[in-house]
Amino acid sequence: MKREMVDIRKVGMQKGLLYETIITTKNVDNIPNAAPIGVICKSEEEIIVYLHHGSHTLDNIKLQKKFVVNIVKDPETFVQCTISDPSSEYFKKYKDQFVLRNADGFFITELTDIKEVEKKDQLGVSRLSIIKAYAKEVIINEKCVKPFNRASFAVIESLIYLTRLELVDKDTRLQYIERIREMSKLVNKVGGSKHKKAMQNLLDSIER
Repeated sequence: MKREMVDIRKVGMQKGLLYETIITTKNVDNIPNAAPIGVICKSEEEIIVYLHHGSHTLDNIKLQKKFVVNIVKDPETFVQCTISDPSSEYFKKYKDQFVLRNADGFFITELTDIKEVEKKDQLGVSRLSIIKAYAKEVIINEKCVKPFNRASFAVIESLIYLTRLELVDKDTRLQYIERIREMSKLVNKVGGSKHKKAMQNLLDSIER
């Protein structure tokens, strides 16, 4: 059977960028779960998600082979879904899945591949699952749907530091420049070409 083409650009995603979303899943008892998770847009219909072992989200995805990517702009919802299990009031049913009531848009995905890897960093060795999934259906709830990309905020935050460089003492100036450089690392990691160009222009202005 030929799979119908679905375009996740409808919810504002662009190929190659990482977006901060809230993924909803359900367990074997049909109880919903929500967790803020970064999603990488690989194409008009494919995404990749990196999940640490031991998370409810990973367990539920392995069980159900499906999950929902919710595009949310409300910071309180991100906080609530991070520090605790959100109550049933946060969810509503859509077909056989749970979605967030205040999502600007969402898309239902189907698992296509899962790969187990080990990652080494300054915190040690951790096990990750690389999830590949295709969007099966896209739903738009608001006219303007735009997912969070941390690179945009990093550029703006860097600009704030830039405007203060001439107003502070030497030590504080050096601290601000170091913060801008840290922001630049983030932009290079999760941003697109426009983010990187803007950040490079900002860095160049400091050197002048």
